[in-house]
Amino acid sequence: MRKIMLVAALAALTGTAANATTWVATCTDGKNVQYVQTVKGAGYLYLRTAKDYFQAARLTQTSDSETVVCGTVVGNAEAGQPPVSELCIDKSRQEISLKYRKPGASALEDVGVYCAAVVTLRATNLKEH
Repeated sequence: MRKIMLVAALAALTGTAANATTWVATCTDGKNVQYVQTVKGAGYLYLRTAKDYFQAARLTQTSDSETVVCGTVVGNAEAGQPPVSELCIDKSRQEISLKYRKPGASALEDVGVYCAAVVTLRATNLKEH
């Protein structure tokens, strides 16, 4: 009975936390890039040097499904305009792909695979502020 009460108390204390999934895609074909995207949260693009990975850009999620999550670099379009490009992580294909909107076009076009990647999903505990 005490264990049940303890579990119930812990569950009540964590009521302000929300669970999300973070997708991590790391290029494996010579491109030193890592894309990390938390579902319904922030994304980050990291570039690797000989020393370590360094944050190069912040991304905003644009879409997600069971197999693909996409994001666009914050500020890659003028205010009120649709994004110029998107990066997508595809866990079934194990790749990072790129979508691009040509000037004057209304939709993004899939322009191909950026790199082969190892894609992993991690549970993330986000706390509300």
